Amino acid sequence: MSNFEQACRPVIFKHTDPDIPYWGKGSSFLIANARAHYWVTASHVLSRIGGTAQALRIFPSDYSRISLPFNEKYTITRGLAADEEHKDVLVLRIDLDEFDTSGDAPLVALDIEQGVLIAEELALGSELMVIGYPSESNFVDYDAQKIKNTRSVLRAVYQGLSISDHCHKLKFETSVQLESFDGLSGSPIFHLLPKVSSGQELLFPLLVGMLLRGTASSATAHFVSANVIVNLITAGESNA
Repeated sequence: MSNFEQACRPVIFKHTDPDIPYWGKGSSFLIANARAHYWVTASHVLSRIGGTAQALRIFPSDYSRISLPFNEKYTITRGLAADEEHKDVLVLRIDLDEFDTSGDAPLVALDIEQGVLIAEELALGSELMVIGYPSESNFVDYDAQKIKNTRSVLRAVYQGLSISDHCHKLKFETSVQLESFDGLSGSPIFHLLPKVSSGQELLFPLLVGMLLRGTASSATAHFVSANVIVNLITAGESNA
């Protein structure tokens, strides 16, 4: 599971003050198809804290010191309707040519051609797994000039449709105690599908969506279906 978790990345930015190495909060993940690799998060992760795509420093693994280069941005045009929460998606395409030249770690990504189960196909009560970086687990080590992000794996169960189009609800049932869900926006959500391989039953993670918002007091969160993310990438590729 460790290699799989490497595809789940914290959202950090380069600071304008040279004495402060990085800043930021939020969660994200890396996905890929046969044509390209992409970085995905919720758009508000950047907009609500004043972060920019140019200042992003997304590292391909916990051990990398060289951040990922990007060469294309995909978003969904927002309107004025109240049910457009599903449009809160930001996708950046990774510049693989530049990464092949400068990258210092393997690029681990989730395969969206083989590893997606759209949330609309989930049954009520299905077990889910959320992987993200809650803000209360972040720590800036000024002496070492590093920001330390602790990845949390949280169990949840599917609760059905949300009030917004293409969005769904889950309820956390986990031993990890969080005072706030701050920082979990952009977290990938998975359903573990049992499969038998060589006579042994294994759990195969399928991406079902991305967390948008939630409250620790209710232990409830809302997420957008993976179908929206896949369709956004398909549309972006067709217009490239």
